[in-house]
Amino acid sequence: MRVFLFDLDGTVIDSAEDIALSLRLTLEEIGKSDRMPKDVREFVGGGVKALLERVLGDEFREEYVHIFRRHYLANPVVHTKVYPGLERVLRELKGAGKKVVIVSNKLEELSREILRRVGILEFFDLVVGGDTYPEKKPSPLPVIRTLEVLGEEPSEAVMIGDTEADILAGKGAGTKTALALWGYVRLNSQKPDFVLRRPEEILSLA
Repeated sequence: MRVFLFDLDGTVIDSAEDIALSLRLTLEEIGKSDRMPKDVREFVGGGVKALLERVLGDEFREEYVHIFRRHYLANPVVHTKVYPGLERVLRELKGAGKKVVIVSNKLEELSREILRRVGILEFFDLVVGGDTYPEKKPSPLPVIRTLEVLGEEPSEAVMIGDTEADILAGKGAGTKTALALWGYVRLNSQKPDFVLRRPEEILSLA
């Protein structure tokens, strides 16, 4: 593989505690503290709107997305950390001349800022967020557009993520796909090309 496309939350960074913190503050502000889930990891993947829709169901309102984002922008890296072993993997991929990219459903500027704060922004050739293109994962569009920007073929790329949205986006774009078992894994019927138990196993795809 020449191109390594990474999901962000649950794949490169463990951000669940900070997402939970912002969710808790949001639910408190809108008077729905009783809807706070025990484990936010079960609801992550798909972006802020999808998170709130899963948590609130019929009680979801569009304005809650803005409230959540306000809290998250104020507290993006309180507990967030890079998964053990991932920084070494990124360093080795870059050293081998591979192209390394983030394709997240989180806002692009926020994704970039979090990567900067945890000290690994330098490893990425490109950071694509949920607002970079008109569609986000599970649509294949962000992956397709990213490969066009890089001038690379889908057959030379692998999409690495921890949810069905990542696998669907990769498959739809024609890339190989790899499931990161160390993340907030949610997979229904989709079968990835590779199943990775530890970040170090990513290097076997290079």
